[in-house]
Amino acid sequence: FQRVLPFPCNLRLSIFFCYQFFQRVLPFGSPMTFNGADAGMAFFLLLACLFNIWFVTRSYVRSFRKETENKRYQMVTYAVFAMALFDIPWVWLCMIQCWNNVFTAHGNSFRQDSGNDSFGCIFMGSYSSFSLVSMMGSHCIVVFYLKKLLQVSNTESNRNKASCFETTRGFLLLALSVLVAAILFGSMPLMQGDGYFYTNGGFCYADFTNAPQSAVTLAFVLFFLSLSTILWFKIGQWSTYWLFYSVFFCTWTLWVPATIYGMNTGEEIPSPYMLIGGIIGHSNALINPILYGSILFAKIDKKNASEKKGVDNEAEAC
Repeated sequence: FQRVLPFPCNLRLSIFFCYQFFQRVLPFGSPMTFNGADAGMAFFLLLACLFNIWFVTRSYVRSFRKETENKRYQMVTYAVFAMALFDIPWVWLCMIQCWNNVFTAHGNSFRQDSGNDSFGCIFMGSYSSFSLVSMMGSHCIVVFYLKKLLQVSNTESNRNKASCFETTRGFLLLALSVLVAAILFGSMPLMQGDGYFYTNGGFCYADFTNAPQSAVTLAFVLFFLSLSTILWFKIGQWSTYWLFYSVFFCTWTLWVPATIYGMNTGEEIPSPYMLIGGIIGHSNALINPILYGSILFAKIDKKNASEKKGVDNEAEAC
């Protein structure tokens, strides 16, 4: 070892002990290796984490560092910030687990492919199931406050008709409700007793071959899909916001056939369906920061500027 690293003794020992720590402790006692097949997803999730850092930071600055007199605009910024925070568990935890897969051999207890009862599968299944509700719920919160913002309110009486949710306390109530629902849903496979399932898509999730778990998953997905659809139809500005709804609908509607197939047959839907669902789901880690961190507010600001210009022109005409 000294011949390989001709450094002072204390530095050589430090490097040696660090190497032993990463080799023996972090991978849960398994010798380190390199799995190139897992590196692609690991690098993708590393990029997703960078996007998430930007998303959280940008949303935080917009919510708490920029003052605005429009309370409804402020609520939209809070909702988007909550969405960015809700993205953290499945982006960061999955990234950590995927990098573990790159450097550990099969059978390592932190790998999700070590069996349905392994720590790795339970860990991935919990945050993945949690994220289904947190992502769908936070999307609906954003759309709810966007609908409030875009409502036409030309008279003072209409402007004063604010719901109880158009306050900071109301927003926190909605966000905490989604958080609690996500925790309960993420724990549902453990409470139900049969646990999580390693899918043919290469990830652990709620067990779609299990009828009770499939029924609960289907109920949550249909609820949020229906709620989002109703809210977007009330907004009605499809030429401007069609992409936001399309990404959401195309991402989560995939679980409807998968759960129905599992309930009817007791088997997993054939490959590569779950793999496609996982890829589309993870693509939201890159799409959401762009859509909601940048494009959404560009559209809102453009609309506000256009309306202000129209009011100024009317005032000049008078």
